[in-house]
Amino acid sequence: MRKYLLFISIIIFLTSSKLFINSAYPQNSTYNFSQIAGMEDNTNKVDRLLSLALKYRKINLDSSLLCANLALDLAQGIDYPIGIAEAYYKMSLAYGHHSDDNNAMIYARKSLEVAESIPDSLMIAKVNYKLGLLILYGSYNISAIDNFKLAFHIFLQKNDTAHAATVCNGLGSYFELITLYDSAAIYFHKSLELSGPKTHPFNIAKVQSNLGKVYRMLKEYDLAREYLNMAYDEIIKFGDFEEIGRWYNKMGSLEVEVMNYEGAEEYFIKADSNFRVVKSGVGISNCQVNLAGLYHLQGLSDKSLGKYDSAITYYREFDIPEGLIVAWDGKVAVYVSKGNLEIALSYSDSCLNLARQTKNMKRQEEVLNKLITIYAEMEDWQEVAKTHNLLHSIKDSIYSLEKAQTIHNLDLKYNKEKDKVKILDLQNKNLQRTKQRNAFLIIGAGLIIFAFYLFYFFRYKAKKNRIISDQKIQQLQEEKKLLAARFLVEGQEKERKRIASAIHDSLGVLLSTSKMHITSIKDDDPKNRELIEKATKYLDEANTEMRKISHNMMPGSLSKLGLCEALDDLFDTLDDAEGMDASMEVVGPKERLPENQEIMIYRVVQEMVNNTIKHAKASKISLTLIVHPDEVDISYADNGKGFVVDEVLSMKTMGVQSIRSRVKFLDGRLNIESAPGKGVVYRISIPMNQDTGMKSV
Repeated sequence: MRKYLLFISIIIFLTSSKLFINSAYPQNSTYNFSQIAGMEDNTNKVDRLLSLALKYRKINLDSSLLCANLALDLAQGIDYPIGIAEAYYKMSLAYGHHSDDNNAMIYARKSLEVAESIPDSLMIAKVNYKLGLLILYGSYNISAIDNFKLAFHIFLQKNDTAHAATVCNGLGSYFELITLYDSAAIYFHKSLELSGPKTHPFNIAKVQSNLGKVYRMLKEYDLAREYLNMAYDEIIKFGDFEEIGRWYNKMGSLEVEVMNYEGAEEYFIKADSNFRVVKSGVGISNCQVNLAGLYHLQGLSDKSLGKYDSAITYYREFDIPEGLIVAWDGKVAVYVSKGNLEIALSYSDSCLNLARQTKNMKRQEEVLNKLITIYAEMEDWQEVAKTHNLLHSIKDSIYSLEKAQTIHNLDLKYNKEKDKVKILDLQNKNLQRTKQRNAFLIIGAGLIIFAFYLFYFFRYKAKKNRIISDQKIQQLQEEKKLLAARFLVEGQEKERKRIASAIHDSLGVLLSTSKMHITSIKDDDPKNRELIEKATKYLDEANTEMRKISHNMMPGSLSKLGLCEALDDLFDTLDDAEGMDASMEVVGPKERLPENQEIMIYRVVQEMVNNTIKHAKASKISLTLIVHPDEVDISYADNGKGFVVDEVLSMKTMGVQSIRSRVKFLDGRLNIESAPGKGVVYRISIPMNQDTGMKSV
């Protein structure tokens, strides 16, 4: 009956705040109350309720505790020890989130007691970390180190580096609070070192932010700013206003250290704005304290006192005694600086009384030291002496507590060692059976893995053979295409040669014969003589064009004298052209190359020259032909307007493509260097045809 009443209470609460919850968390089947209520009582139901408790701890304390209590009752009813430990742990987290450290400590210890009785090492580590934080921020007790270190070693043994990194961050915070900043920096760096790919970037950013604060305290301001800026880049991505507010507070404190009071004020105000978005009373009041301290440094006593009063209002509203002590202590400093020692004395008394109520020995020690200073300035030596006696008494109490705590910790360690011996004995009894079971499992797994290996090996081999076959087919197709291209090019050149020869031998003879007959006509009539002269002129022009066409298709010097002479003839013709400086140099023996190679090389050079004349607007052309025993190197350059090589190659223009295809036909290499306004350089290397070789002229 109690379980159903708890369910009804939760449903009523969530219905009343439905809009808020829907905006905070999307609904899904995992967190549907009606589904959980209808589930069978088992461990899965406990786990779902615990997930709800964790989710709602930030929304509402009562709702989170209802879920955790329901999970606790169910876990106890079905004898689910880890569920019981988790339920207590979730209660501790809920109370801790709402600043109720006393209840948080109670339920954390209950969780630890259950976890140690199971035993469950990971649960023990989690609870010890939580206890360390509660002890750390509650009384600065040194026993927090033991909790942190125990959690750290367990997480490392379990190879859980992410949680180990979190514990290192806690250890760094501890050493920061007791002002051992070098040690704090070491643990914060260790936390970053242990953080891996699975660590949430937001958690890494928080550690970087802590490092920034520590380096500020060490007065290494450049490092402090560097780590704070690194943290901001990640923190701002997640839109966590509370963490952004803390970051602005840290930056403000850094600017105070470097005496940039204007910048510090701006950061503190931004921090206050972020805390107000999430209605964080602690954050808002801390900002007010920071601003009050800043104004006090600037000698603005009234503004400082106003901010301290604002902070006190929030600390009272949220019942934070430690905050009240800090704010009152700040007012003491302001009134002392103003010379109002009586008022300063009254606030110091308030600080001392509150520190006594909260049984905070450390704070009592700090306040008593300041009271001695105030009484000394008032020259009230009797009160100075009395306060000295109180201070010695407090120091003795602190020493006694620390000593008692140390003894208590030793007792705990002794009892834990006894429990470990019992556990080891039980483990040894089960070890043999476990080994046998593991042996069978390993053998079975090995056989399965071997079978899979054979399967994938033969599958891989078949796939590899298929790839090799496909590559061979592709290679044959490429060779077939290349062979067809060779036949096509060779056929084109033969046809060019035949047409050039036909034009020269037949058409040339006809034109010459026609001219001879026309010039032999004897006619004194002036009109006929004029027509004869025009006909003779047109025949000369036709004969010249015929020779040019024949020469372009197949220069006579190329077939008769060879490549070098044909190129020399081409460049002489270019050099004679108006406004063109053309030069050519041949290095090496001027011997004949195979006919196909000579024709192709000539065509390549001819195409480069055509590109220069048509597009480059160049005034100078140079060609260098270097003949090696096994290779011909060609270097062609002009001083034209140049071009962007990648653009021209991507456009696939006929000129450049013709050059590339002919070089490829010769199995050669082509490199083009050019830029707008820088001209162009073609570098070509063509291997010699070993089958044919070179033949001397």
